[in-house]
Amino acid sequence: MSANRSVVEAVVGNHLQAFFRKSIDGVLEDYAEDAVLIVPGGALQGRNEIRKFFTAFIGGMPAGFLESFKMQRQEFVGEVGYIVWQSSPWVSLGTDTLLVRDGKIRMQTFAAHPAVGWTAGL
Repeated sequence: MSANRSVVEAVVGNHLQAFFRKSIDGVLEDYAEDAVLIVPGGALQGRNEIRKFFTAFIGGMPAGFLESFKMQRQEFVGEVGYIVWQSSPWVSLGTDTLLVRDGKIRMQTFAAHPAVGWTAGL
């Protein structure tokens, strides 16, 4: 069953809200058990590997990172949500693409420029 736009928007919105609350468990609730997160360091498979990424990312955010976060663009087409963001001075361009199916994130890509140092090893 394909997700419609409103379901994709709701899942992406919930994902972002959990991220802003710094809730790793909340972020992980949006992922399917076998989800894949592709980051510059490679593909992370399953919730356990995705948890490690978000633990490092959220745990390593410098003071002021979330307060300076600005959403530049959001697009939702079919099962895909796409966001472009920045958090100056740390990230001038960040992008995530999320495939949502049956109310869960099945696949996501993430990239940031400059590269986010605290997640470089993941």
